[in-house]
Amino acid sequence: MHRLFLFAFAVTITTTLSAQFQIGHTSRTFLDPARNNRPVLTDIYYPADQSGDNLPLAAGEFPVISFGHGFVMVWSAYQNFWESLVPQGFILCFPRTEGSFSPSHSDFARDLAFICTAMETEKLEPTSPFFGHIQSRYCVMGHSMGGGCTVLAYQYNPALIKCVATFAPANTNPSAIAVAPAVSVPSLTFAGTNDCIAPPAQQAQLIFEALDSTACKIYVNIDGASHCQFANANTNCNLGEVFSGCANPPLAAAAQQELVNAVLLPWLHTYLLQNPAYLTPLLDVLAAENGFAALVQCSSTSGIVQAPRAEPKLEILQNPVVGEELRFRITTGKTPGPTQVFLYDLRGRSLTRQLSGPEGDVQRLSLAGYPSGLYYLAVMPEAGPGIVRKFIKL
Repeated sequence: MHRLFLFAFAVTITTTLSAQFQIGHTSRTFLDPARNNRPVLTDIYYPADQSGDNLPLAAGEFPVISFGHGFVMVWSAYQNFWESLVPQGFILCFPRTEGSFSPSHSDFARDLAFICTAMETEKLEPTSPFFGHIQSRYCVMGHSMGGGCTVLAYQYNPALIKCVATFAPANTNPSAIAVAPAVSVPSLTFAGTNDCIAPPAQQAQLIFEALDSTACKIYVNIDGASHCQFANANTNCNLGEVFSGCANPPLAAAAQQELVNAVLLPWLHTYLLQNPAYLTPLLDVLAAENGFAALVQCSSTSGIVQAPRAEPKLEILQNPVVGEELRFRITTGKTPGPTQVFLYDLRGRSLTRQLSGPEGDVQRLSLAGYPSGLYYLAVMPEAGPGIVRKFIKL
């Protein structure tokens, strides 16, 4: 009966969340100026009209997921995630850092958080393939070590990270359990009853219990699920299960990942995309508990979708621009700190940069000496998402 329900639900979800996109792929090395230009090599999978490397993105704006790999695991082990999520309109970023036998959990957490900032910058860069394609909503997810680092990551970029999801998370150094109470966004924690690498009672459950419940936290413990089968087959992880005595789990990998997607997909649409239409399917599958035990801790299920944070607004007051002065207005609601204003030409060259004036006031930027043509105006608050607008100078 459990499997029949799961099949029926999967058909419903697949119909509702029909694949819209092919999967594009590219690699980028982002430099973090806050850490002496630390290079963060990242593989990115994104919605496209055709599958392949370095192809244009499909039309539209897409939310971004920063995904952390497990201990001595490689990003390619998580093909199951990009194959299920990218066709639904999500961009997945996999940092390839800290893959050694002596990783820095703190650095990896910062990498996961920094990717959100890096992709937000890509959104504002006219020469980037992601220009105009990023929806300023970011989720950090991770497996095993990457799951613990996901919890650590929130503190480094709370302005951009809207939700977190972990898969068999392992505690880290510094402790994810100790930091978890500060994670004040919706969270989803997966565990498996056949996990002997990071036993849930000692790892995932303790992390979950420490998370802030006011933002709605959900715990899903899958019957017979193993640690490694949250990802695809990986030699290092599989050897860890053999040596730990829990190889050959009772639940097949395909069935385990199917159960994950049955919860993860409506959860992402509910919390990351803030689409209330997916709340009922999410609560239905959690209440049915077919193949897993679920614990939902929310202050109010009626308010399960949080009100969006204030997003910046950029208004160009005259477009096309006649004369040598661009007039515009910025409103951010409650975004703190200074806002930087950038002017780009059609080729993506940065022409000028200045700090904005008081919020809501009419502001001016000199266009003297610039020829007629198409330009881009971008604003980047100190915290929170940026925005870009194009205009024509006559």
